[in-house]
Amino acid sequence: METQYTAALIAFLGGAVISLVNAVITARQVKSNKDAMGNASVLRQILGLIYLTATYFVVRKLGIDYFLPLLGAAIGVTIPSILFAITIAKNMKGDD
Repeated sequence: METQYTAALIAFLGGAVISLVNAVITARQVKSNKDAMGNASVLRQILGLIYLTATYFVVRKLGIDYFLPLLGAAIGVTIPSILFAITIAKNMKGDD
């Protein structure tokens, strides 16, 4: 059981890194063209999906129950993404 919690924490931190990468992609897209913020949306979704899929297969390969690690990965991708999006939106508002 302890292994599941460790795997969930690692998956959460990995998800947070993916969220940071997505935020950098979005910020660069916004900086180059404010009207095209949605252009990076597909890439952000693909990165998140790849990360969640990779987490599933790695955890299964290690023989760990996959529920908690996938939950950690999903929260790690979601919560920081929301916070980064709010920060980007505030920065866009200040640029007007």
